[in-house]
This record gives sequence, structure tokens and C-alpha cells, in this order.
Amino acid sequence: MTIPYTRGDSFSGGDSREHIKRALVGYGATDVLFSQRGHRSAIAFRGGGRQFRIVLSLSQSDEIPLGRGDTAEGPVREAKSKVIERANRRSWHALALAIDAKLAAVAAGISTLEAEFLAHVVLPGNRTVFDELEPVIDSAYRSGRRPLFGDSAPSTPAAAPEIPADVPVLHPVPGPAALGWA
Repeated sequence: MTIPYTRGDSFSGGDSREHIKRALVGYGATDVLFSQRGHRSAIAFRGGGRQFRIVLSLSQSDEIPLGRGDTAEGPVREAKSKVIERANRRSWHALALAIDAKLAAVAAGISTLEAEFLAHVVLPGNRTVFDELEPVIDSAYRSGRRPLFGDSAPSTPAAAPEIPADVPVLHPVPGPAALGWA
């Protein structure tokens, strides 16, 4: 039997946001801010000399059509509002769990703050790493070619990281053309 806590139903969105803020501050983050614009909420913070922003899309009442001309429109609207509220509570709870897991990996020395939140690093120009890299990665998969990063190739190749002998060798993923998708 699943208890309400594990489903994210027993905490309000505000409780989850407060939990996120306390967890981040506990790991040394500063300037933790929440904002909302339309159906999108965001959390921004600073840590490890970087700025981070995580955007969360939330459900809104205009996404669920209402019946018209029925005397039950009020109760229907109220029921739909509760469904939306529960979905948004679950989203905030899931984000809180994800952030807890990332911070636990950092605390255990498994990862770094930058690695765990890399997609959410805010670059100059107010775009995130994900915003910048998503089209590059998409293009690489469509073309089957390795993307070039930066303005030019490095003058000397970087040394390959040392990999233990017992780690299996990963083979490159074939491009769309090799799979017959292009």
C-alpha cells in the first residue's frame, strides 16, 4: 500500500518549495528564489560560483475543458481545480525528491554540484546550458555526426580519462541514417 507521502499528496507546493530551499541552503546555496509566470514556475540559486535555474511547467485550469450550460458547472470547476492542485503538488514534490537525490550524490562524493545541475547552469545571456545544447545535440543525432563545440578545435587533444580495466567498453550509438531513420 502506498502512503500519501510517497505519492506527494500530503505536502502542499509551498511545503515542497520550503523543503527545496532548506536543502539547497543546507548545501551552501545562496540567493534561492522562486518565481512564477503563467503556468511556469522557476527556482534560481547560486552555488559553487555558478548560477542555476530550474523551470517547472505546472498544470493550469485552461488546459482542462469545462462543460457548458450545466448547473453542475460550479462543482465540475471545483473538482477540476482540485485535480490540477494535486498534479502541481506532485510536480513540486517530485522536484524536491530529485534535488534531494542530486544533493545526496554530491554529499557522498559521487558527483559534483556542477555535474548534477549542469543542464540548469545559467550562462551569460540568461540561457541555460540545456537551452544552448539541446539544438546542437538534436542536430548531431539527426546527422549522425559528432558536434563541434566552441569556436575552434583545441590545439592539443585533451588526455583521455583513466578508465579501470573492468569497466565495459561502450560503443558509439549509430546515427539515424545507419538505423534507416533518415
